[in-house]
Amino acid sequence: MAAFGINLDMNADKSRQALDELGVCFLFAPKYHTGFRHAMPVRQQLKTRTLFNVLGPLINPAHPPLALIGVYSPELVLPIAETLRVLGYQRAAVVHSGGMDEVSLHAPTIVAELHDGEIKSYQLTAEDFGLTPYHQEQLAGGTPEENRDILTRLLQGKGDAAHEAAVAANVAMLMRLHGHEDLQANAQTVLEVLRSGSAYDRVTALAARG
Repeated sequence: MAAFGINLDMNADKSRQALDELGVCFLFAPKYHTGFRHAMPVRQQLKTRTLFNVLGPLINPAHPPLALIGVYSPELVLPIAETLRVLGYQRAAVVHSGGMDEVSLHAPTIVAELHDGEIKSYQLTAEDFGLTPYHQEQLAGGTPEENRDILTRLLQGKGDAAHEAAVAANVAMLMRLHGHEDLQANAQTVLEVLRSGSAYDRVTALAARG
């Protein structure tokens, strides 16, 4: 995000203004939770997956009613969903797929979905989103600058099909948590937005706020 010129240290007032006016902002966790401020240097030194990778969403000081959380191990999917139920989330989904902490298109996605106190476990594949499966290697990134260029093309509507599909699948799942149950329709909506280039306009508008 910094490679796009987005200010990661924007204060709370400006962040709220950006959210109200643009519909998007970025909140840097160490600025809003003192525990993360102290934990971040340790995480950077360890350079491996730790409990902090899944702890962040669980201690979000904003206490959102909805959450889509990716975990790095399939064994964590159900326990984290059960934790979200204890924390009072109205609706949430915890996902893992093929070694990745997100919805993927190269392997089945394991899901534990919380809805009104009930947890349902199921699996999703690319076909459930109406999308083509892609190999994990087709999503490989690079340096921050290379990733910025990949994202720029994607948000401008000029991205690779594999990158488009990966974003569409994850956003489609998030849309389900907001009451849009049809994953295939959701994915098509996301693809239309990406190809319109309007998402890039939001990024540049946020970066322009300094």
